[in-house]
Amino acid sequence: MSLKSERELNASHREMVNRAKSAAQVKNYDYAVNLLQTVLKAEPLYLEGRRYLRAVEIQKYKATSSFNKQMLNMKMGSVAMKLSGAGKKEPAEQLNLAEEVLTLDPFHTKANALVADAGIALGYPEFKAFAYETLAEGKPTDKAVLNTLAATYMELKDPIKAEKTYERILEIDPRDGEALSGLKNASAAHASRSGGWETSGNDYRNVLKNKNEAIEIEQASRVVKSLDTIEEHIRLNFERHQAEPTNPLHSKAIAQLFLQKNDYASAIDWYERSYNDGGRIDSALEKTISDLRLKKAEFELQELRTTHSEQTDPELQAQYLVAMEEKETEINQVRLSQAEARVRAHPNDGEFHFQLGEALYKVGQYKRATEELQLGLKQPSVRYQALNLMGLSFMKRGMLDFAVKQLALAETELPIMDDLKKEVTYNLGLAYEATNHPEKSLEQWKKIYEVDMGYRDVGQRVEASYGHS
Repeated sequence: MSLKSERELNASHREMVNRAKSAAQVKNYDYAVNLLQTVLKAEPLYLEGRRYLRAVEIQKYKATSSFNKQMLNMKMGSVAMKLSGAGKKEPAEQLNLAEEVLTLDPFHTKANALVADAGIALGYPEFKAFAYETLAEGKPTDKAVLNTLAATYMELKDPIKAEKTYERILEIDPRDGEALSGLKNASAAHASRSGGWETSGNDYRNVLKNKNEAIEIEQASRVVKSLDTIEEHIRLNFERHQAEPTNPLHSKAIAQLFLQKNDYASAIDWYERSYNDGGRIDSALEKTISDLRLKKAEFELQELRTTHSEQTDPELQAQYLVAMEEKETEINQVRLSQAEARVRAHPNDGEFHFQLGEALYKVGQYKRATEELQLGLKQPSVRYQALNLMGLSFMKRGMLDFAVKQLALAETELPIMDDLKKEVTYNLGLAYEATNHPEKSLEQWKKIYEVDMGYRDVGQRVEASYGHS
């Protein structure tokens, strides 16, 4: 037996897959999961469909509320018990048992490991790579998971992916011996291929059914530098898109080419088509679109600033100032969307909650900001930034006693008068000023004055208290 593609399924199963994709697009996740599981029980080697199923399950899992996840965990116990004796069953049955658990929690360690083991038993290490890719998404800093994934890539003779995975581990722990050794081996394997593909029976050209297609893919993968060449590749890929308008690969290729032209608007448009054609479940592509929107807005803001600085007409200057403010608002909204997506993906990460709180503060959602910032206090790396922003948020809401409490706590705990403590101390002075305690506010500004007379307007404030102009 060999791995099956979608076009190799019978007509009935292809129809079920299409219905599942349509259901996923409108977020009818349960129906999509049910259809795909039915297909996979009949076609366990349809790995492409299993990947799609997992993507739908992950999307559903991320959209599940904390309360409902607790309910799922209660249900999980009885379902997961079935995995205890799964190793004695046939691989296809192992896969079915694993999928029951993964429907509830797509990042379940034991269930994903069972998918990997069943795939190996069937003779396809691709299943193991798929299972550990899923685990790596759910546990992005788990070195054991990442090392296993990288080693699996090496088994599959994919040193490029192995390199990237080992590099990811070393970003987490630069001294990880397994990753250091693995990276060396992966780099050597990559280098041995870079001068030309191996000529054994695994030659990539022989894997492709059409030799001309191999040449086209190879050419398209090169970095395109000439504007004329980019336009030619756009034309070729657009013809492919017209022939297969719902194939996300063609629209994605066009988007990448527009990106090489720095045409962000067109790139975003084509990436969105690819995302929609793929069922709106590709989280990596969703992130790419979000990042590009931010990059486009920042680029446009810089252009507005440059043009504004060149204006001499006061009326035009005022118009550009308004445009710059609108663009900054747009940027803050994009950052807010990104922060919300990160929190949905990693609800227990305090730093992401802080980033969301910061984004909410910038768009004026001060109540929500305080809620998210409070969750960020548990993360030591952002604790004092979170206290500072909580203080400012409470000030915006007129809750001055709470503002003083948060800022005073941060000011007391911070040991050195660095830039962060200066900001916290200055803001505490503003909070005391707002509560009609001028002597307390002056006391805060004097602390800054002692080390940095030029910080903001502390020099003016302190010296004015002595009657100096």
